[in-house]
Amino acid sequence: MTLTPPAARGTAILERDHELAALAAVVRAAGEGRGALAWIEGPPGIGKTRLVDAARTVALGKTGQAGQAGQAGQAGQACHAVLAARGGRLERDFAFGVVRGLFEPLLTDPARRDGLLAGAARLAAPVVTPAPGDDATRDAASTLHGIYWLVANLAERGPVLLAVDDAHLADAASLRALAYLARRVGELPVALVLAVQTPVDHVEPAVLDALREAEVTTVLRPGPLSRDAVATLVAGALPHAAPAVADACHEATGGNPLLVRALLVAGAETGTDLAEPGAVARLAPGVVATFVDRRLREAGEDAVAVAGAVAVLGAAAELRHVAAVSGLDADAVARAADTLAAARLLRPGRPLAFGHSLIEQAVADRLDPATRHRAHRRAAAALDAEGAGAERVAAHLLRTEALGDPTVVAWLRAAGRVALGKGAPETARTYLRRAVAEPPPPAERPAVLHELGAATAHVSFGEGVALLEEAFATAVDPHRRGLIALELARALSVTLAFGRALEVLDEAAAALTGEDHGELATEIAAATVGLARRDPARRAAAAELTRTLRRDGPLPARGGPALLAFTALDALQTARDSTAVDLAREALDATLREPAPDPGVVLPATMVLVAIDHLDPVRACAEAMLAGARRRGSTYDFVAASVLRTQTRYLQGRLVEAEADARLADALAVEHGLHTRRYTLAWLVVVLVERGAVDEAADTLAAADAPTGLAYLLAARGRLRLAQGRAAEARDDFAGCGERLRLRGIEHPGLLPWRTGLATALHRLGDAEGAVRAADEAVAAGRRFAAPRPLGDALRVRGLVGGTLAPLREAVTLLEPTPARLELARALVDLAAALRRDNQRVAARGELAAGQDLARRCGADPLVERAGQELRAAGARPRRVAVTGAESLTAAERRVADLAADGLSNREVAQALFVTTKTVETHLGHVYRKLGVTGRDEIAALLE
Repeated sequence: MTLTPPAARGTAILERDHELAALAAVVRAAGEGRGALAWIEGPPGIGKTRLVDAARTVALGKTGQAGQAGQAGQAGQACHAVLAARGGRLERDFAFGVVRGLFEPLLTDPARRDGLLAGAARLAAPVVTPAPGDDATRDAASTLHGIYWLVANLAERGPVLLAVDDAHLADAASLRALAYLARRVGELPVALVLAVQTPVDHVEPAVLDALREAEVTTVLRPGPLSRDAVATLVAGALPHAAPAVADACHEATGGNPLLVRALLVAGAETGTDLAEPGAVARLAPGVVATFVDRRLREAGEDAVAVAGAVAVLGAAAELRHVAAVSGLDADAVARAADTLAAARLLRPGRPLAFGHSLIEQAVADRLDPATRHRAHRRAAAALDAEGAGAERVAAHLLRTEALGDPTVVAWLRAAGRVALGKGAPETARTYLRRAVAEPPPPAERPAVLHELGAATAHVSFGEGVALLEEAFATAVDPHRRGLIALELARALSVTLAFGRALEVLDEAAAALTGEDHGELATEIAAATVGLARRDPARRAAAAELTRTLRRDGPLPARGGPALLAFTALDALQTARDSTAVDLAREALDATLREPAPDPGVVLPATMVLVAIDHLDPVRACAEAMLAGARRRGSTYDFVAASVLRTQTRYLQGRLVEAEADARLADALAVEHGLHTRRYTLAWLVVVLVERGAVDEAADTLAAADAPTGLAYLLAARGRLRLAQGRAAEARDDFAGCGERLRLRGIEHPGLLPWRTGLATALHRLGDAEGAVRAADEAVAAGRRFAAPRPLGDALRVRGLVGGTLAPLREAVTLLEPTPARLELARALVDLAAALRRDNQRVAARGELAAGQDLARRCGADPLVERAGQELRAAGARPRRVAVTGAESLTAAERRVADLAADGLSNREVAQALFVTTKTVETHLGHVYRKLGVTGRDEIAALLE
């Protein structure tokens, strides 16, 4: 499938041999199966569009458009699909407008559409084939994931060229999608060619950097034409012109080819002798505007009206819409369009479009504000009348005067919902900001501010909080205030403003009376309970509120599971309360029945189950969340579930698999700017330290911009600093972790081993008394809560800091029946080392062999090495480290191998892990070599 190349725009492209060769190389790379990107950057008129056209000619395998392009086309390989789109000033606020423009022509045939949108590519459907009325809010990352797989599906059929002209006018969501592709396109037979004029001020610099600085990018900056090239252009138009004319044209235009041509045309049309001294200097200023003005005057009033309508409607203006905006009938529009095409203002054919963005801008600049307002209102009305969709209507309403029209507000709010449904919150914010500025009727203003604040919070929590605060302050209706309070409290919590979040919830709850608000009141109460646990002065009241709500009857679907989860967490802190497990499992079951599990339920419920080593339901929860995240393409849920699975695998001593989950989760959290990065970072640091990658853990933590006040992060940093020999700093981290847990009322020792970490740090600092005291407190907490894993670890540390064997023996006994394989391996090695120091070498060797074998199976490389050192000191010979077999697989290889063993194809594995198929193929090749197999059917038996 191909698109027809544009008509030739002149003859040879002068002085662009380097750029044409580079474009041919980019297209050729795609033909050879390697993705590449050409970033063509330069001022208006420098020839970027002609270079884009040349790349399309190369990709189509055609010759003759221009000499150089033809030569490049003969050298290159034709692409299976050549898709082109163009950014526009109007479409810049249409979420994923350029992406839709690229792919929509391919998706008109249902059979082709179903194939291209198969698998994870279905997540791109709301963007490229939107369904009317579908405005459910979607994860922005899932949309990008879907667009990548749409491109991958298309590339399976052959090499692809995606060309975007005037990319600086593309919408921010499309540019973000192109940047997402740029980071992955190296493994696909896809060429990207983008022409851009800088600066680009409507998208964050990181997006442009991802495009311009990608590994596969070739940056092309075509320069001005030389004096000789300008002379060639002058000679073509004025064969008998004196050399001084070329000199004057070159000086006046700076070698800009479009301006040179326009200047020559202006001279011919005005009858100006360009050889006269000063003639070029008189014509040069505003040459494009002059060129446009003259042609419009000559073309007549109807042509002026049609040109203005096309400028208002943007790229690809349909004849019927031009008629509606201009006020002319269709025949008059068609005649005027032909006149404008003959005058070289519009391109020939339909739909109507200007020949160059500079011409479009010159026409648009001629419109006064009142005319522009009326034209955009007519365009919006015409699109509304034929059901064009909220975003197309809103794109025009954004450019009208703010006159307090409720209809405009309604359309802009509808467009905001559509943009959120595509996963484009920044575009939704644009629509809703304009809705607020309209302004809406006073009674409607809080609702619009609420929607604006919620959309903005997806982009910037700080800005979202400010808008939601304003919405909350202006809302009068109690129900609306309650809804705003929930949204505001969530955003405040992300910014760690827990006190203010509680104030907001309290104020909203006080106004909710009567049965009509029952469910909302319960949801607010659940949110209050979760936050109030951070305030010691309010913890008892929160617990009483929970008991009251549960006593009054069945808990509602919204808010009820969260109350159960927090009740379970409270019950966990009381050694005498045995209801924690049942409550936590009930809460998990309830939220897992929802289309998207609530993190506010999952986190406290799994904290309870992890603390007491009920890991099976936690692992099942993680797998269910992962399946749902893959189905919906939700990167946020995928990351949350991966962190949860990291935790369970770590606690089971499956460090290789835990590392795989932690690395992937953290990489996705970084790429998509998720606030959950603080959790992914904490677990990645912990796992890397246990795996022996201390320097990498330190570098990762140092490079991260994450709040260090989180208890999980403090505990992780404490472990890292112990491994680095920075005992004093480790002491402070563990003490800070304990303080934060106490403030939240969390006493159970099974969540974070801060007391044992503190004891170890004090011991290394030579504070024997403090170390023993901290270890004794850890042992006492473990016995009080009858928690075998934390008690076993506490006894191990007590034996080390006290120099006695009995606690170490008891630690091994306690840990053996638990799933805590890593803690058991550590206890065995520490016990054996103590036995060796006690001159019980034979007994030490037996424990060391068992400890080293278990550590090796856990993937705890530093512990394996330490056990080896102890074995040599005890007179034994340690086993060699495996270089083949399942134990030799890296974290990423093991992750891919597990899914392949479950029967997933390479493409399905890639989609499940949010990576590329090439990455999967590479890892599987390593797996086959290390396991000594030739196919995926043989993997499963070797991984057990």
